[in-house]
Amino acid sequence: MKILWFAVSIVFIVILVKQFGKLSTAVETLSQGAWYFLVAVLVIQAIGIINKGAFYWSLYEFFSIKEDLRRMVILSLSSNFINLTAPSGGLAGLAIFVSEAEHHGMTKSKSTFINIFAYFLIYALFILVLMFGLFYLLFNHQLHTYQLIGAAIVFGMILVLLFIMIISIEQAARLKKLFQFFAAIINFVLRVLQTKRFLIKHSDVHIASSEVNECLDVVEKKWKALWLPLFHVLLMELIDILTLYYLFLAFHYPIYPGILITVYAISVLFSLVSITPAGVGIVEAAMILVLTNLKVPVELATIVVVGFRLITFWIPFLLGYFSFKIYQKEKLLRVKDATG
Repeated sequence: MKILWFAVSIVFIVILVKQFGKLSTAVETLSQGAWYFLVAVLVIQAIGIINKGAFYWSLYEFFSIKEDLRRMVILSLSSNFINLTAPSGGLAGLAIFVSEAEHHGMTKSKSTFINIFAYFLIYALFILVLMFGLFYLLFNHQLHTYQLIGAAIVFGMILVLLFIMIISIEQAARLKKLFQFFAAIINFVLRVLQTKRFLIKHSDVHIASSEVNECLDVVEKKWKALWLPLFHVLLMELIDILTLYYLFLAFHYPIYPGILITVYAISVLFSLVSITPAGVGIVEAAMILVLTNLKVPVELATIVVVGFRLITFWIPFLLGYFSFKIYQKEKLLRVKDATG
C-alpha cells in the first residue's frame, strides 16, 4: 500500500511540475475577471463535487447497498484523481470502487458492474450533449474530421456497453459465453507472460455472469427508480456548462447557449479520447479552436479556456490527491483493525 501511495505521489508531482507554468498563468488570468462571478463559479464547483458523490450514493442505494455520502465523495474524488493521471476513458478510477467491494458487502464482480453501469449512465447522457454540439458545428460549417473520429470512439464505447446489457437481459447463456470469450483472451495473454497463477477459472466466470444477471434483473424491475441517479448525472453536465457560462460573464462576454454547449461537449469529448491524462494540452487547444471558429475573440477564448481548465481540472486534481491519501489511510486502519 505504501508503494502504491509512493507511485501515485510521484505521478502527481511530475504532472504538477510539468504543468506549473500553465497553472500559475491560469490563476493570474482568472484574477482579472469579475470577482463575484468567480466566487459563483467556485461555489458551483463545490456543489458539483458533492453532487458527484451523491450520484454514486444514489446508485448504490438503487442496488440496495448502504453507504455514507461523505465516503462516496472521497471515493469519487479519489477515482477522479486516478482517471486524471491515466488516459483510460475514465475507467481507471473504477479500481478505487472495486477495491472497496468487500467493505460494501458485495463481490468485486458486482461492484465492477455497478460502476460500469455508472459510466454507462454518464456517457449515455453526454451523448445527447455531444450530438447537439456536433449538429451545431455542422450547421455552422465547422465540423471537422478529428471531431467526428473522437465522437465515433465515444459512440463505440456506449454501443459496446449497451450491446452487453441487451444480450445479458435477453439471455443469460449469451452473457456467460461472452465472459468465457474475454476470459479465454486474458488467460492466453497470462500464459504468454508465464503468470499462470492468475488464470481466470471457469467457476469465476460462472459466478460473475450470475451476479451481473442479478444486477440486470434489478435494473429491469426498478428502472423507474433510476430517476435520482440520472438527475445527478444531468446536474453534473449543467454544473460544468454553468461554470463555463459564468467565466464568460466574468470577462463581460455574453455567450450564445449554442456555442456554450458545443465547446463544453468538445472539452469532454477530447478529455475522454485523448492520449494525454484528461486531455492536458489537447482539450485546451480543441476548445480554443472551436471558440475562435465560432467567432469568439481568440484572446477571450484563451482566457476562458485556461480558467475553465483550472477550475474543472486542476482543483479536482489537487482535491483528488488529498482524498486519495485519506482513502489510503482509512483502508489501512481497517486492515489493522481486522488483523489486530
